[in-house]
Amino acid sequence: MNEKRNKIADNPSYSKLQKDVVGYSLLGKFLRLFTLFSPSDSAFKKALSELPELKKQTEYFLQLPDKFNSHFARQGWIAHESMNIPVMENAIEFADQGDVKKSEEILSDYFTSSEINWLLNRFRLLPEFSIRYDLIKTAYQNTLERRYDSCIPILLMVIDGATNDISKSKGFFNDQTDLSAWDSIAAHSTGLEAIRDIFNTTRKKTNPDEVFMPYRNGILHGRDVNYGNKYVAGKCWCTLFALNDWAQALQKQKVNPPVTEKPKTLKDNLREIANTFKEYGDHKKWHKEISEEIANWQPRNFIDTVHNSENFQDFTPEKEVYELLVNWQNKNYGKIAGQKHYFGSQPVSFGIEAGKIRRDFEDKVLQRFKILSIKDEAPAISEITAEIKYSIQDQAFTKEIIFRMICQAMDGKAAINGQENIKWAYIDNFIYGLYI
Repeated sequence: MNEKRNKIADNPSYSKLQKDVVGYSLLGKFLRLFTLFSPSDSAFKKALSELPELKKQTEYFLQLPDKFNSHFARQGWIAHESMNIPVMENAIEFADQGDVKKSEEILSDYFTSSEINWLLNRFRLLPEFSIRYDLIKTAYQNTLERRYDSCIPILLMVIDGATNDISKSKGFFNDQTDLSAWDSIAAHSTGLEAIRDIFNTTRKKTNPDEVFMPYRNGILHGRDVNYGNKYVAGKCWCTLFALNDWAQALQKQKVNPPVTEKPKTLKDNLREIANTFKEYGDHKKWHKEISEEIANWQPRNFIDTVHNSENFQDFTPEKEVYELLVNWQNKNYGKIAGQKHYFGSQPVSFGIEAGKIRRDFEDKVLQRFKILSIKDEAPAISEITAEIKYSIQDQAFTKEIIFRMICQAMDGKAAINGQENIKWAYIDNFIYGLYI
């Protein structure tokens, strides 16, 4: 068992960063004496003037994981290396105000949304997760479609099985499993081990009341029968990402054991200061812009019951659905392949995907369709309901089909409904509703 530390801020890398930034500040005070007697250098003086802010911001970020775990570990959420910092900050802000319920809304909404899609590819890196990647993708798709009762057991099985393979001993829910790792946020004693004890609570009686914790024994043994909600699903995803970060930390320690670093020169320190400010400035700008847009975002309010395609604007989910249905009518399976949402971030062969779509659609002839309703569910998710008339082997059908649409920026980053130059894509679950 690795040495226990009271705080994540005591981890070696965090402690080193704290020492470095204090050293930068002391260095800055020392170097200011020379600026009084040397020619003006605006860039150098600017860097010196920003050192106090760097120290302040570093100290702020260093305390976030400890503060997060203090608020939320008992609720089933823990900080980890790959966690979204703005989401963490937002949750802490409401918890500091005493509104933990709002914080849990923020966390559960994030961990059950398409925003976690970019993290899925991390599960391909280690064999313990890659062998279960198809299960993880299925759980993700079920999550987006709000089939929480289906995704939660899958996630619990992946959590337990992957841990068993990583530890070469026992699964996640065994209290003898060592879930620690050197210099890890997720594997700190206030992290994985803390929530493991909560999730492993004994459940001896059948419970019909809704639960908000992923009680492994109650759910997988059929005792907690009302578990299918976004809070339980979100905590499972948070735990799975934390486990992956723990496994990455173990791998890093094995491949690259800690070494004593060579002392840095003054030039090295100043270069690092400049890079740190640039990265921090870019992050701060992006965070401010996206936070403002999300805060100001409102779902559209549609009064008309008839939706005319001539009024559909570019970069909207309804326009994408309209074009999808036109492509279906024209049997343009290649274009439909380009409109689909693909789970994970591996390169896609649109030729192969077009072939799959052809097999799904070629016996279904679309004759007519109309858009019935448009519902913006979240900043990046909309549901479009259409009435379609189609035939299978000359047998006619009329059905209402819901298209669940997700948007992202053209460069793959997060996007918000209402922005321009974004791409909407459909989740192909609607296909199953076409069968008799």
